[in-house]
Amino acid sequence: MPLPRVDTQPDAPAGWNELAKERGSFYHRSEWIDGLRATFDFPVHYLSVGGESGIASAMAAAEVPALFGPSRLVSLPFSYAAGPIANDDGARAALYAAAADLARTRGLRRVEIKTVASDGAPPSGFARATRYSTYRVPTERGEGAIWKTLHGSSTQRNIRKGEKSGIIVARGSDADAWTTMAQLEERTAHGHGVPAPPRRFFVELCASLQRRALADLYLATLPDGSVGAGIVVWKGNREWIYAFGASRPETLALRPNHVLLWAAMRDAAAAGVAFDLGRAAPEQHGLVEFKTRWGGVPVPLAYDYWPGAAGLNVARRDRGPLALASRVWSVLPRAVARRGSALYRYLG
Repeated sequence: MPLPRVDTQPDAPAGWNELAKERGSFYHRSEWIDGLRATFDFPVHYLSVGGESGIASAMAAAEVPALFGPSRLVSLPFSYAAGPIANDDGARAALYAAAADLARTRGLRRVEIKTVASDGAPPSGFARATRYSTYRVPTERGEGAIWKTLHGSSTQRNIRKGEKSGIIVARGSDADAWTTMAQLEERTAHGHGVPAPPRRFFVELCASLQRRALADLYLATLPDGSVGAGIVVWKGNREWIYAFGASRPETLALRPNHVLLWAAMRDAAAAGVAFDLGRAAPEQHGLVEFKTRWGGVPVPLAYDYWPGAAGLNVARRDRGPLALASRVWSVLPRAVARRGSALYRYLG
């Protein structure tokens, strides 16, 4: 049976966000996709399959440059799972095939489609890597039920400690608040040995998403009036995603991150959506433990590649080139690391 026709265009077709709201996630929203294009200068392609009343299946992909050599076609950069929204296997296979054809036509070296493993096996010609899981906290039973899933001697205890220390949770929305979050993230990312996003990612893109009720910024104000930590949450129709968390190292004893994360999780429960703690690889033992202690249930992810699996999402993070690069980056002077934010666009 022939595959259905796939239309490819640079802008979201009519009905795109309606489909994303109904069956997709935050990462399928055109505001996010177009924001990535504007912030990082990625060429973007909207692929869609028509139905009786508009588009029935869809996938967006962006061309992510390499430091050396051809670009990659990724669905989507900085999005842990943004593969096809497909109403049947034929439409899904057609979107995969269209992505591979697009890569051939534009001389791109690889296609990377990030999806949830339960969405089905990849079509012929694609290789699958299944190293990552994301960790979701169910919220349908309410705040009290969520609290019971938190690890008692660590997570619950640290939340209480942070609340007793006098931390006040505030929402930030102006340019100063987003600049503060950008500065916190620069310091935290440097300590983790990775480049931070450029400041305009927070001050422009995140602020724009917040104005559209698709993101939120939580800031922890300490008893001395200073901001000790911040977290950014992406807000989809069915789940909110813990996107960034950063803090000043000297404030960690007060547990500001615990207070912020618990506040965001409670808000998600009130909104009737799941709370996603984000992805982790199995060798990231500390990160996996952190997410499970917050009640996260693993949801396996699948990254599908054409013509073969390769790149950052296939490599281990605890040894080899990634581990070496992380160690080197973490010892760079902070001023140098900040200027290195220009490298962030290559990591998508």
